[in-house]
Amino acid sequence: MVDICELMANIDTMAQKLADDVKPLDKIFDLTGKTAIVTGGCTGLGFAIANRLGEAGANVVIASRNADHGKAAEDYFAAKGYKVAYCQADVTKVDDCYAITDFAEKTYSKGVDIVVPAAATWGPRAFVDMKEEEYDEILDTDLKGEYFTIQAAARSMIKQGTGGKVVSIASVAFRGDDMIKLAMMTNYNTAKGGVVSMTRGIAKELKQYGINVNCVAPGGMMSAGAMKNSAVSAQLYGEAWTEIVHQYGRETPVAVNPDEVALVVLCLCTDVASFMYGQTVPVDGGCQFSFPDKPWSYTMEGGIPGPSAE
Repeated sequence: MVDICELMANIDTMAQKLADDVKPLDKIFDLTGKTAIVTGGCTGLGFAIANRLGEAGANVVIASRNADHGKAAEDYFAAKGYKVAYCQADVTKVDDCYAITDFAEKTYSKGVDIVVPAAATWGPRAFVDMKEEEYDEILDTDLKGEYFTIQAAARSMIKQGTGGKVVSIASVAFRGDDMIKLAMMTNYNTAKGGVVSMTRGIAKELKQYGINVNCVAPGGMMSAGAMKNSAVSAQLYGEAWTEIVHQYGRETPVAVNPDEVALVVLCLCTDVASFMYGQTVPVDGGCQFSFPDKPWSYTMEGGIPGPSAE
């Protein structure tokens, strides 16, 4: 007969041993010595991600087309004592995607450990108005650019032989979420839906090399790019379009600071994600939910209409 007390004692001992064997939190978030690539790392979400990776001790390469933004970002991070180097690159060009990895390997004298392809663009257009060049711009940057940035970095990780972390950047647009009462983001929906599917496919192939591949899907964020792209659409569609944006835009939760998304990306760049493969994590402020804005309760003090008289 099984001795229940002995069994329970052994279970407690096993649980304690497992708890003793875990890596401390400060070690999990210590990325000292790791080499990370962040495309679009000079502004917006990419900048916030590079900031957190630099804070965690990683050696970071930030890449973008705009050299002025790159120099400004490099100077900012240097002043904070972070190891961040700028590489001018256009991720719509496959050769440039590979050049970023080459730059990282030469700059930090080791292979890549982390890659976050955050470079992206978007611009609202009615489906019936979409021009080929507008479609191509989004797909080439937001999908093709991510694909080949990850491919180049993954080859470096495989050669290094110590695993790695890949965090692709989608958007809640992958599930059809876009501008309330307007939509008008079919090329962006297409690109970000592709990123989610791409993440799953790459995750399956790279698991054998000890590489975790996952995805973050941001919702609305306050960024210079978002304001610029909206301004172009406003010129095309006029005051009626702008009125609808202002009227219904308030209903969309917006991350005033992209760091709210960057923190989740940081977690997926660490051992927090070591048992995760091909997952997409929405960070959208709960935009699919309808939240009450008043404390409705008839049983709690301060509630509306307040405690019942019973």
